[in-house]
Parts: sequence; structure tokens; C-alpha cells
Amino acid sequence: MDRTHPHWLLAAALLWVFVLSCAKSATQSSQSVPSDSLVRRVERIIEEKKRLEEFRQRYLPRDFWEKIEAYYPVIRKYSKRYGIDWRLIVAQILKESRFKEHARSHKGAVGLMQIMPYTARDITRELDYEYITRDPRENITAGIYYLYKQLQYFPEADPPNRIRLALAAYNAGVGRVLDAQDIARFLGKDPNTWKAVRECLPLLTSDHWQLHLEVWEQGIPNYGYFYGYKETIDYVDDIYQTYQILKKMLAP
Repeated sequence: MDRTHPHWLLAAALLWVFVLSCAKSATQSSQSVPSDSLVRRVERIIEEKKRLEEFRQRYLPRDFWEKIEAYYPVIRKYSKRYGIDWRLIVAQILKESRFKEHARSHKGAVGLMQIMPYTARDITRELDYEYITRDPRENITAGIYYLYKQLQYFPEADPPNRIRLALAAYNAGVGRVLDAQDIARFLGKDPNTWKAVRECLPLLTSDHWQLHLEVWEQGIPNYGYFYGYKETIDYVDDIYQTYQILKKMLAP
């Protein structure tokens, strides 16, 4: 199987590293006891494998590999087109819908990438897609494109922060992130970091009206008060953490 295939699992790589390490140690001295560094390395590999297996059992749908097999071509194709790691899209789909094609949120978001109807209408005009809310592959394509658009709002952020800021914009709307960046600048924080924006999103509620009077001339955030910050923070942190795990499980 080609190594770029999603079923190139970490287990094979771990076993190979272990075999090579032991072989190297044996050729150096057939009588020597394995060094502490080698022992620690093997222990880390085993522990990492246990964590990945726990993640697989607790957080991945039972049909995860079947879904990856089905949607890998479209995810890989459009992720590559827009310069996004395809494993990030998988992490996002897991958070949004757990690969349930007909998922629908209480807010009306639909599909694998949970796209709102008004967002679907905008993307339909831009990409000439007609079935974003009904066709899973069009839904994925539209979601990747929409995430790409969010990334363009944060050109000065480094890649890890840019990804997280874009995810926040995908979930809450870019206006909320821009408002949080305004507060971050006022407080002397770096607005191009997720850490600063994460800390400032809760400051967009009406409870902080005195701060708003100092930040904005009109005395309120440019995009209005925001109360869904907990959901957005969890959304970004969960996806990014899953993404880090998937990078160890799936080949680039």
C-alpha cells in the first residue's frame, strides 16, 4: 500500500523503529545491556502507542476508517488545492459531525462540515455548487474552501496560531475574532496569537462595557456582544488537539 494512503498506521512505524533500534544496539555490542536512552525511547514509543489506541477507542467512530476511505479523495484533493493539511479537515469533521452525513445542528448547520444555509448560499455563488447542504462531497469541498477564506484574515500569524484563529472564525464568525483582536491590542497582548484571542473572547460580553468604552468609539464591539465564547474556545482547542493526534496516526 502507498504510504500516503490513510491506512498507513502508526503501529507499523513504531514496530519498525523498535526493530531498527534493537538491531543497531545488537550490532554495536552483542554482549552489552541496552542503554538507558534506548530503554526510555522504547518506553516512550509504547506509551505513545497506548495513548493513540485509547484515543482510537474512545473518540473515533466505529466506521472511521470506512469514512476515511470513502472521503479521502475529495478531502485530499481540495485540502491540497487550498494549502491545508488534510488531517486538519478530518479533525474538523470529527468535531463537527463525527462523519454523519445528515448531521444537523440546533442552529441549522448541516452536513459533514456543518455549514450554515446562508454560508452555503454564498459559497454556491462563488464556487457554482448547487448541493452543498445535500451532497457530502460538495459539503466537504465547501467547508474546506470556507476554512481557507478564514485563513486569509490572519496573514501575520504563524501557522499554528493562524490555524486556530481561522477555526475560531469558522465557528463564531470572523467578526468575533477581529473584535477579540482589538481588545488584545488595547491590553498590550499579541493579537496574532490564539492565546491572546482566547483570553479576550470572554471580554466581548456586555459585562465588560466599561472596557468596550475604552476600546471602541461607539462603546460596543464592532460585531456586537458575544456570549458563545465557551463553545468557540472548546471548538478550537478540541480540533487542534485532535489534529495533533491525527498527525501521528495518518501519513501527510
